Formats: sequence, C-alpha cells, structure tokens
Amino acid sequence: MNKFFRIFNLARLSLFQIGFGIMLGFVQDILNRVMIKELFLPATIALGLISLKELLAILGVKVWAGNLSDRHSIFGYRRTPYVLIGLLSCIVSFILAPTAAYEVRLDGTGSLVSIIFSALGDVGLWKLSAIFLIFGFGLQVATTAYYALIADMVDEKDIGKIAGASWTLMVLTAIISNYSIGVYLKVFTPERLTQVAEIGGLVSLIFGLIAVLGVERRNAAVGTHKEKHSISFPQAIRLLASSPNTMLFAFYIFISIFALFANEVVMDPFGAEVFGMQVSETTKLFKPVMGGTQLIFMLLTGFLLSKIGARRGAYIGNVFGGIGFGLIIAAGFMHDVQFLRIALVVTGIGLGAASVSNITMMMNMTAGRSGIYMGLWGTAQSLAIFIGHSSAGVIRDLVFHFSGNHMLAYAVIFVLEIIAFTASSLVLPHVSREAFEAESAAKMSEIESAAEAG
Repeated sequence: MNKFFRIFNLARLSLFQIGFGIMLGFVQDILNRVMIKELFLPATIALGLISLKELLAILGVKVWAGNLSDRHSIFGYRRTPYVLIGLLSCIVSFILAPTAAYEVRLDGTGSLVSIIFSALGDVGLWKLSAIFLIFGFGLQVATTAYYALIADMVDEKDIGKIAGASWTLMVLTAIISNYSIGVYLKVFTPERLTQVAEIGGLVSLIFGLIAVLGVERRNAAVGTHKEKHSISFPQAIRLLASSPNTMLFAFYIFISIFALFANEVVMDPFGAEVFGMQVSETTKLFKPVMGGTQLIFMLLTGFLLSKIGARRGAYIGNVFGGIGFGLIIAAGFMHDVQFLRIALVVTGIGLGAASVSNITMMMNMTAGRSGIYMGLWGTAQSLAIFIGHSSAGVIRDLVFHFSGNHMLAYAVIFVLEIIAFTASSLVLPHVSREAFEAESAAKMSEIESAAEAG
C-alpha cells in the first residue's frame, strides 16, 4: 500500500508542470508575438520584458529559495509552501499581463532617442515590467522548491523518468493550450486575449494544488547535511568561483540552456514577420509541430536514459538541434512552409533529447545537497535564458535596422543557436560527476569550518 501511494504521489507531482506549460506557452509564444506584431513594440523591449522573469534568478532568488527551503520549514513542510507561494505569484501576474500590455503606449516608430525617452515616461510599460518581475519571482521560487522536492523524494535511477514525464506534460500542455488558443483567437480581440489568461490562470491553480498538496510528509526527517551545509548566496558564489568542476558544469549548463531556450521567444514572431502568418496560424504551427516532436523525444529519451546515459542523450540532442536550426534558416530564405515543417520536426528531436538529458544531469549533480546546487544550476540556467531572450530582441532590431531584412535578422539568432549546440558538445566530455562530488565535499567542509571559526 505504501508503495502504491508513493507511486501515486510521484505521478501527481509530475502534473505540476501543466500549469507552467499553460502560462509559459501563452507568455512566450502568444503574448510575446502580440506585443511585437500587433502592438508594434520594439523586439528589444518585448523580449526584454519576457526575459525579466529570469532576472531575479540571476540576482540570487533561486539560491535563496533553495537555501531557505533547506533551512526553514513552514508548518512542518520544507518544500511545499515555497512551491505554493511561487505558484500564486505567477498566476496573479499572469492574469494581469495581457491587460497591462495594452496599456503600454510605446511603439517602435521614430528615432532611437525618441523611443528611449518614450519608454522611460510610459507608465504602462513600468507597470508591465513590475508584473513580469513578480511573475519571475514566482517562477524561480516555485521551480527551485519543486525540483528540490523531486530530488528529495525520487531514487536516482528514477530521476530521468520523473523529469521526462514532468517536462513532457509541460510541453504537451503548451501544445494543446496553444493550439486551442489559436482556434479561439482566429477572431482576435484584446478581450479574448484577456479571457484566455483568466481561464489559463484558473486551470494552472487547480493542477498546481492537485500536484503538490499532500505529497510532502509533514516534519519529515531531512539529512543533517542539508541543515549543516545551507549557505548564503554570497557563499554560493564564492563556492562556484573557487571550485573548477562546479564552475565547469555551471558553464556547461549555461551554453546548453542557451541553445535550448533562446529560440522559444522568436519562433512565433519569425512566422509572423518572415512568412506573414496570423496569430492563429503561428500558434497552430510552431508549438504543435516542433513542440509535438520535442514532446515525443522528451518522453522517449527520459525512459531510455538508464540505458544510454544522460551524456549520450545530450550529444544526440545537440546534433539534431544544430542540424534543425540550419534547416530552419534554409526554409526561411526559401520561404517554403512545407520545408519549414520538416525543419521544425528535426529541431524538435534535438530539443527533446537534449532538454531531458541536461535536466537529469542537473538533478544528479547535487552531491547530496539538492537545495544549494539546484539553486546554482538554476541560476546558470536563468542567466542563459535571460541573455538568450533579451539578446534575441536586440539582434533582431539591430540587424533589421541595418539590413531591412527580417529573415537575415532571425538567421543571425539561429546561427547563434547552432554555435551554442556545438560548444555544448565540446564541453561535455570534460564534465565529471566524480570529480565534482569530491570537490564539493572538500569545499563544503571548508565553508563549514570557516562558519564555525567565525
């Protein structure tokens, strides 16, 4: 009976990502495209707003949240309260975002100086920025505590399966919700966009509560190392800077996540500006085709990792990802929608295999200190996403400004993706879990001794 309830709890814990599939799919694909194409915001500003959700992680919120959940329980629970606080912050800001976007008065016309001065004085833009910062706070707190909870509860041999199932549900939800939203928004109005956010927020709340409530045992025993080795964000940064193997893996995570996620905010605008697609067309093409393939290979790779290994899974993903983005560039210059579909399938294979493999590696590289190291890896991940998303907007605007060619602007972004996949494959052979764990034990002992001496 206990085994049944454990499996049941792990299964419903995977449902947590459904809510984030809905919210992130809407924000990064639909609202993003609406801000650029329909509201005429410069891509630098639109994608900069999208990337604000990662800014707080770079400033230490992930490490802070992981460390706090290691040290302090709330009503006897170490992870669940932080998951729920983050989830509620995300849902409230998510519902407010579409209405706030239409309050922004800035547009992309005029000189650079006039756009900057207009942006600084735009109350609606400041309001929308605050909403995305709140969304970012919730995202980082919830996901850090969530992954720490998985690492606490799941045997190492099952982490790949749980990670695969969890991310598969997120991608599946994003595919289904985006396609459904695309059908609903065939008649596009701001009111309909707001209704979508309200319904999506409610569904996210329901699935989030079902997923996490009752999974964690109250006053559950926690290994003493988690109490003893809880460290502050400055200490975590010093640990990172003084540990070559930790730094190497953080760098690997950075370039791998950049390769995997820099594209997610540009695909729908790419379809709109290069192929002239409407909102309903982009939402029914990119996420269903590329995301659908990604879904299949996330699931397949997740259940094969125990046989092929996360390292080999990451290699396979990198190869297909690099080839896929090359094909997308060719499809864009040929203006061939059918060839684009083939390219999206190939890219989806790479994204699926690489994402599950890298997440599994992150969850295994914790040296028994899931709160601290998941926070560090998550910070490297968020830095990569922040730079990837914000730089994509800058690149798109700059290249288009000087060339007047939308396709050339997006091609530069996709070439950077190919470079990142290649660099990830070159760094991967130098990553050693054994060396990392030995180094971690030594460095944490130093930190503990210094704390006791102080």
